[in-house]
Amino acid sequence: MVMAYCQKCGREISEGAAFCPACGAPTGAEISTPPPPPGAAAAPPTPPQAPGSPPSYAQYPAVAPPAHVPGVVPPPPARKKMSSGWKAALIIGVSVIVILIVGAVLIGVLVFKAVKGPVDVTNRYIEAVNGGDAEAAWELLHPASRFRRDYTLSTFESQVIEPTTRLKTWNANQVEVKDNRALVKVEMEDVEGSDFRVEFELRKSGEDWKVFDYSLD
Repeated sequence: MVMAYCQKCGREISEGAAFCPACGAPTGAEISTPPPPPGAAAAPPTPPQAPGSPPSYAQYPAVAPPAHVPGVVPPPPARKKMSSGWKAALIIGVSVIVILIVGAVLIGVLVFKAVKGPVDVTNRYIEAVNGGDAEAAWELLHPASRFRRDYTLSTFESQVIEPTTRLKTWNANQVEVKDNRALVKVEMEDVEGSDFRVEFELRKSGEDWKVFDYSLD
């Protein structure tokens, strides 16, 4: 006996049946189907579905949800790259700032060295005179100074170093340097508490600063 299947629910029905015994659909003329050729595998029958039950979607492949479905995090936007023009401008700006800083440091170093030399010599001379070291003070005098011209080391010691009032403190607080000449102004306080101001003139002797003259300011 040739068997057929309902085209609506897939239930097996007997040949000649007018209606499907499962879903009641009419069989019509398309109920009978020819048997499969010898050796061919018969397609598995679709399981019957009860009347009124929702359709089954098990036979359909799973589909990934679109990107806008809630719960699906979209990929982060690509970062915009800086244009070559902005990069060049940034590099030039940083280079200019570095050059200005280096230039300012170099100028500061040069000014410090120019001022430091005369101040150091002045402090050493005051310290030698205040300590009664005539020879050390003599070595710090410029060869063309009035002291070297008018005194010998012996008379310089007896007439300049020994009569000088001893100091308690001194502070070089103003310096002017121009070419090979420098003026250093020093605030002094002697052991008796008297305050006074002395201006030292220094000049270059070769590469060294030397005391040329000094007087009360």
